[in-house]
Amino acid sequence: MISSALTGEIINKPIFSSKSDKSITSLSKVFNGPTCVYYDQKIGHLQTNEIANINKYYDEEYQFFDESEEDDILYKVVEGHKIFRQQHQVDTLLLKVQLKPGMEILDYGCGKGTVLKRLYTQKKDIIPYLFDVSQMYVSLWKKFLTTEQYASYEPRSEWKGKFDLVTSFFAFEHTPDPLKELASIKLLLKQDGLIYMVVPNVYENVGDFIVADHVHHYSEVSLKYMFAKGGFEILEIDTHSHFAAFIIVAKNSGLKPYDINSRQLKDVYEESHKIAKYWEGLQSKILDFEAKVGEKKSAIYGAGVYGTFIATTLKNFNRLICFIDQNPLLEGKYVMEKTVNSPSNIPEDIEVIYVGLNPKTARAAIENLHLNSRGIDLFYL
Repeated sequence: MISSALTGEIINKPIFSSKSDKSITSLSKVFNGPTCVYYDQKIGHLQTNEIANINKYYDEEYQFFDESEEDDILYKVVEGHKIFRQQHQVDTLLLKVQLKPGMEILDYGCGKGTVLKRLYTQKKDIIPYLFDVSQMYVSLWKKFLTTEQYASYEPRSEWKGKFDLVTSFFAFEHTPDPLKELASIKLLLKQDGLIYMVVPNVYENVGDFIVADHVHHYSEVSLKYMFAKGGFEILEIDTHSHFAAFIIVAKNSGLKPYDINSRQLKDVYEESHKIAKYWEGLQSKILDFEAKVGEKKSAIYGAGVYGTFIATTLKNFNRLICFIDQNPLLEGKYVMEKTVNSPSNIPEDIEVIYVGLNPKTARAAIENLHLNSRGIDLFYL
């Protein structure tokens, strides 16, 4: 039983509970404790039980590609050219918001601050600021900002009503209390200032559903409800410009009523329960395939959430030789004590590959590898 962070409704039973006592975080780390996902039927919102000591986790343990400021997640590959997520975020922001000289911009929940740093590199006439709930990345912030331009744990009191634009990239899925954070942002914005937020879209990437440290999984219905309740006027919800993500552009305005679209709410209900059913059956599907291939040596293609989920499900983990991933920043590193190889370095003795990618894009990604010529058995989620 939990209380909905957005409506306050008591939700008695989860629509999904993991079968094991192991959960997977957004950084593809294995975390002790089951994952339980609840559905707020009033607004079509999915909420996951918080991991233990969540504030300490983000302050001290959530190390997002922290070995250098250039580490990043591979977003897509176009004609052999790798495009990384943070640069795509900058490019998309520049297309959607007109930035004027002298604009004061705060990245709220900034992590390393790389997105705003890249934006500042391209737009030297803006004034950048950073805020995060951790001090882990202060050494990186200092490289391009003065002390007065960043803060940890609490925004600076002198920032009240200061900003023309507040950005938030993949942060609001993590916070236990999004309405509290939205209220904080409202205080920091000028009247009619803009918020530009990006959050995962679980309906385009079902892997987000089982991520233990993503407390909130938004729908268009619940986003509209949250922003209206927070005193913002939504100008746009874009589901296309960033794969498997919602981009929300909203204006700091007064409180406005929001009427929930019953047709949309019904669609969200059906899709949410469909995703829950999918994950409930997936573990059995993986184990059945593992039994079928017997003693054959295997690899997992994808060193992210999907791949880690497969690895935690396998009964005979020792048959797994390695992970395979296109991201050059992961090559040579380890996931669950198995090496990560590039697609060009698949060991010759591999006979089975579990494809740990988003089911919507997995087959197209694997076709380019021409694995059929090697007689490798493929498993798709």
